[in-house]
Amino acid sequence: MLDLIRAEEMFAAGKLHQALGLIDELVSKKPQWAGSYLLKGNIYTAVGQHDQARSAYEKLVRIDPDYLSAWFKLGNNVYRKKQYRQAINFYNQELTGQQAITLQSKDKQITIMQIGRCYMPLGKADSALIIYNKCITIDSLYNEAMGDVARLHIDNGDYITAVEFAKKAVALDENNIDYQYSLGTVFLKTNQYKQAISYLQAVADQRPFYEGVYYNLGQAFIRLGNNNIGSQYLSKVDSIQTLYSGLENLKLAVDRNPDNQIKWLELAKAYESAGMKTEAGQARLAAQFTGTLKNK
Repeated sequence: MLDLIRAEEMFAAGKLHQALGLIDELVSKKPQWAGSYLLKGNIYTAVGQHDQARSAYEKLVRIDPDYLSAWFKLGNNVYRKKQYRQAINFYNQELTGQQAITLQSKDKQITIMQIGRCYMPLGKADSALIIYNKCITIDSLYNEAMGDVARLHIDNGDYITAVEFAKKAVALDENNIDYQYSLGTVFLKTNQYKQAISYLQAVADQRPFYEGVYYNLGQAFIRLGNNNIGSQYLSKVDSIQTLYSGLENLKLAVDRNPDNQIKWLELAKAYESAGMKTEAGQARLAAQFTGTLKNK
């Protein structure tokens, strides 16, 4: 147990290979100790080595299929690969196994939310809405559910309902730029242009390269009759789309070859250019890991 705690401390300190080395020692001595595989999977997930992470989580559930959060981790692993049906199966395992008895209410909500997020790209908006409503029933102040429901209704063109949920999401987490963007967008859709500009400008101020924000700001200003400012925003749209296209290509590149340190560094720089500091830090951590891997 002390060695596992030491490995966790190494992980937290960024000493990833040392942590993995210690875990491998633990596994050689106690191969049936499930906690070692959970930490190993978490480390590999943090550095974008998702195939190795899945292998660790699968070993974990073979040893202890009722280990808390193991199926959830597997669900997240395949969710990011857009294997949504399999992700739903894994999330349901988390909710129905013996471990579900000890599952905290917040963790249960998060797992249920992920099922809803799987239904959306599968084209099952009605199923997603049922799931989101279940989350709201559990906790009427669950901001993530409010935000997702708002986006669902925006996508479906039900802007009146979308306004209601977007307002609730912003009220629950006023600093969340995704919620601000949704509310600004739905104000634009309902011809409330001044309100739209207020929220969309706040998004642009916090993350200048947020996809879609300049297009919507441009439309809002033009519809208010301010064509000059509107045109200035619209002129930025192509460069933003180019940036995000580059981001998506780099993400695909590191998914295909997670050991490519150069691509990780390029991805980190692209994230930094887009003002996505958290994602940039994760990419740099992955670059550091792969660079150390080559030098071992």
